[in-house]
Amino acid sequence: MHLARNEEVSPRDGAADPFAAAWRGLFPGLRHRELKDAAAALAENRADAAQAILQRHLEKSPRDAAALNLMAELARQSGAFEEAERLLLLCLQEEPDCAGYRFHYAITVTALKKYEEALAAVDAVLKKEPGNPAVRDWKAKVLSHLERFAEALAYRRELTDEYPQVGTLWISYGNLLRHLGKQEDAVQAYRKASESGEASIAAYMRLADLKTYRFSEAETARMQALSARLDIPAEERANLWFALGAAYGDQKRYAEAFNSCAKANALLRVGTEFDADGLATHRMNCERMLTKDFFRERSGWGNPSRAPIFIVGMPRSGSTLIEQMLSSHSAIEGLGELAELDRTVGRRLALREGGQPEEYRIGGWFEFHGEFVRALSRAMCEWNAEECHAMGEEYLAAAGNGKTSKRPFFTDKGLQNFGYIGLIHLILPNAKIVDARRHPLDCGWSCFKSRFPAGQPFAHRLSDIGKHYANYAKLMAHFDGVLPGRVHRVLYEDLVANPEMELRRLFDHLELPFEDACLRFHENQRAANTVSSTQVRLPLYKTGMEQWRPYEPWLGPLKAALGDVLERYPAPPGSCSLSAA
Repeated sequence: MHLARNEEVSPRDGAADPFAAAWRGLFPGLRHRELKDAAAALAENRADAAQAILQRHLEKSPRDAAALNLMAELARQSGAFEEAERLLLLCLQEEPDCAGYRFHYAITVTALKKYEEALAAVDAVLKKEPGNPAVRDWKAKVLSHLERFAEALAYRRELTDEYPQVGTLWISYGNLLRHLGKQEDAVQAYRKASESGEASIAAYMRLADLKTYRFSEAETARMQALSARLDIPAEERANLWFALGAAYGDQKRYAEAFNSCAKANALLRVGTEFDADGLATHRMNCERMLTKDFFRERSGWGNPSRAPIFIVGMPRSGSTLIEQMLSSHSAIEGLGELAELDRTVGRRLALREGGQPEEYRIGGWFEFHGEFVRALSRAMCEWNAEECHAMGEEYLAAAGNGKTSKRPFFTDKGLQNFGYIGLIHLILPNAKIVDARRHPLDCGWSCFKSRFPAGQPFAHRLSDIGKHYANYAKLMAHFDGVLPGRVHRVLYEDLVANPEMELRRLFDHLELPFEDACLRFHENQRAANTVSSTQVRLPLYKTGMEQWRPYEPWLGPLKAALGDVLERYPAPPGSCSLSAA
């Protein structure tokens, strides 16, 4: 049975791999030759071939549980989680006692943030398979989502005690410790993982992500030796180069640090589709269509909820710090980087364009492409008041699935939502929007040297980073002109220099009382799951500013692409015309 595994914890297949046997043992063997062919096609990422085989089989045997399970896997891999859930429920009607199918259901509803349903399904499997390490690992994941961290840590500890040779279990344990602010314990877990050949590169990458960790000369030498091996897959090699870049930078070997990051990004660029001009097209469409008159004619549309607080901007801009500060307020729950707005738009575009939702859900505005931009432009002009209200309702319902408290407000730190500012105003006119902004060279260099777990295709070339930042800044300047006061901007440099003043200004915009706890954000025990999770556990420090300066000799493409956005920072870019308003 092919089933995509938890990338954090599941080691490679092998005779001595306890996880491989644990996964295989959950699923019944495939009896039909064509289902074996479909499973092989799925394993080889040949989705079209797998779908054709499964459709033919289900026409003959529509209630075949094994075929329904494979079709659900196909849907889940394409991001159609609701369809996968539907198929798995049919599958379980046919074979309710199959542990593998129920476990697949748990994995699928976890992606839909139905954590209570996921936990119930996992517990049902554990009644039959109490020692199964793959299922216990997934329970730890679900418990973390439910913020039942003590229980999650207990599972993680037990798994590392039982399988100390599995380095990826130490990685997962270290990740949870890091997210909870237990940095010293996380370092020890990652060092344990580095002793395992299959997990050593991941361990070095996680140590580099800590930002405050400094590699020893011995560790740097071990990474250099690893980099000379020819049998390392491209993505792992990129992770290794990023970690070496961090090590060299700390040792002030700046040329070697830059070259390491450049090699890492070059590897990740191969096979990555990124339309560098897509955001520019979207920006120009917004400048042309989304005028003051456009919004005036649609005044009063949308759902009136004040609950959402959108934090938008570029990665590495201080957004995690802002969210940590806001989530320290008694009325605000931090929900992290949500994809719900993107999914809501995808479903609506699919209804209009006659396609499937996954065709239009692009996973974030950092992946613009022409067809999506054209479809969105048409829809923005044609959606009516009823549709906009329904979209607001749909977003609120989906985002609410991730809430674990009764706090009336929540943050959505989907940074890519800066591309949806106009839409947010139409569907949620009372939602607050906060733009996290950092100096373009600090932000740009930080993006180039960072390994983003979910990927940021624009971040692999300095000129692309500069274009992306410039178009983002110009788009925000447009909305400053046509919707004055709608977006509140927080400059990272000002926040670090005078946090109380900037926070008081921010809370005035949010129409909420300031609370002193927001200045003690580093005491907040909520889990933080981004590249910046370590920094938000520490009091404010100024070392994050002007980190680009030692690398200035190599940043010419970034500067050129930024243009007057760099020259005028922090003022709005002079080249952004507001004549369309």
